[in-house]
Amino acid sequence: MKILFASLLALNIAHAQHSDQPQKESDSDLRSQTVLFSIEDVSSGRVIALERTAGLDNYLRLTKGKEESIKKVDSREAKKMDLDFAKHFLKCQYELPTVEGKCEVMLRLNLKGEDQEICKKDEKKTQEFAEFVQNLNQRF
Repeated sequence: MKILFASLLALNIAHAQHSDQPQKESDSDLRSQTVLFSIEDVSSGRVIALERTAGLDNYLRLTKGKEESIKKVDSREAKKMDLDFAKHFLKCQYELPTVEGKCEVMLRLNLKGEDQEICKKDEKKTQEFAEFVQNLNQRF
């Protein structure tokens, strides 16, 4: 009986030494961050996003290629930015006419999962976001 127990113990130890090591888990839990809005400038590759964490902290993130800059934003400022972006986004989507023809995308907008593309020919839509984007760029 002792021999059987010793051999089972030895097999168990040998198996544990040769088992695969667990894979490292990702620390970027998507539930912890919510992107309230994002603006991608297609020509420059810059993306500006307002994010909210699970702890209700707000951050403005600027990404260009592999470079990234993050600025913390006060909750009142974040709410104002979010409402201002939503106002411009909805005006472009529902009130301003879309120019017919081939579309060369200049800006890609995202408002809480809803996407919109603004073409270079759409001067009214471009002007609608020009000042807003300029104000965001000044923060960096």
